[in-house]
Amino acid sequence: MRKLLVALTIGASFLLAQPVLSDVLRTDHPEQYVVVKGDTLWDISARFLEKPWLWPQIWKKNPQVQNPDLIYPGDIIRLTYIDGKPYLTVNEAPNTNQAPVGAIDVDLYSRPFLKDLRVVSSYKNLPYILGNEESHLLGSSGNEVFVRGLKGVAAGEKVEIFRASMHFARSYKGSAQRTATSILDKRGDRLFLDGESFWKGTHTSPDSKDYIGTELIRVAVGHVVSFSGEMARVKVDEASREINVGDRVAPSAGTDYDPYYFPSAGPDIGTDNRIMAVRDGYIAGSRSIVALPVGSKQGVRNGNTYSIWSPGDEVPDRIGNRAEMAAQLDQVKMPNEYVGTLMVFRTFENVSYAVVMMGARPVHVGDYLKHPDAR
Repeated sequence: MRKLLVALTIGASFLLAQPVLSDVLRTDHPEQYVVVKGDTLWDISARFLEKPWLWPQIWKKNPQVQNPDLIYPGDIIRLTYIDGKPYLTVNEAPNTNQAPVGAIDVDLYSRPFLKDLRVVSSYKNLPYILGNEESHLLGSSGNEVFVRGLKGVAAGEKVEIFRASMHFARSYKGSAQRTATSILDKRGDRLFLDGESFWKGTHTSPDSKDYIGTELIRVAVGHVVSFSGEMARVKVDEASREINVGDRVAPSAGTDYDPYYFPSAGPDIGTDNRIMAVRDGYIAGSRSIVALPVGSKQGVRNGNTYSIWSPGDEVPDRIGNRAEMAAQLDQVKMPNEYVGTLMVFRTFENVSYAVVMMGARPVHVGDYLKHPDAR
């Protein structure tokens, strides 16, 4: 019998650092809940807690359980009180053969970000495709391609073929952080320089001081056939799109993603980190994917949550000033506004992908990140 005991500590030190009990438990929390297939740890936490990211703080592992972090469909979660203190007990479902519950629904919206995307901190030194068999301009499954600069891989080993999709950059102007992205050509050079990034002083080229990483989209998988000098012959085993000259090649990374993590408050990343990209546009809603300019180097991990804040507008004071020119010179900064909450699900060295879990209003590029309890 596997049991997980979750203890909610409400001692004096806890009360000083955390909300009171009425703010931790939902007022409409159930007395018990049966976990079903399709549940996520975020959803289960949100059934009992006002703030799902407080889950690790109330989790007390049972050392008698082989995998105390895992919850399975069919498990029964009960709320009980001992000496006036609430506890959550999770009792094992008998003879369950199902997969444990993950933090988020990976298959619903983030599978491509786990399987097909990679962010590298160094791009220019990656091996690249210089040609295809029979001088074809494009390669596909079953073809062979010729790669220059491929090292550390032996004949017969698997490689992945990527296309650079975006450079990420970050810079500072005074104390204000600027973030920028750029769309790339086959060499990995930016196709255009937008005026806003130019005037803000953000440069995304890999040799600039602002550069923090390049997003790569996997287009094919293959294996090394042979080497001839600095050229490698690679047989394409599977391709999701046509392969171009200039696509980058790297050893197969395999699966390095663990979906079994809990929501948690993220580490302090400063007061001026912003959302630097939104998938499929500039505005995101609930369950949308966004890119953040922080990663493992800054201590960010899967499951970390942050609140999202829209920077307040600067409004000319036309009440205190009759003349329009005077009003424009006397602009007042409005307060930042709460937008929602996001949770990181994929981290790289200086870049992370996150899901918007709770949204009060649309999320935009440039919105600020703060501690999830910030208000």
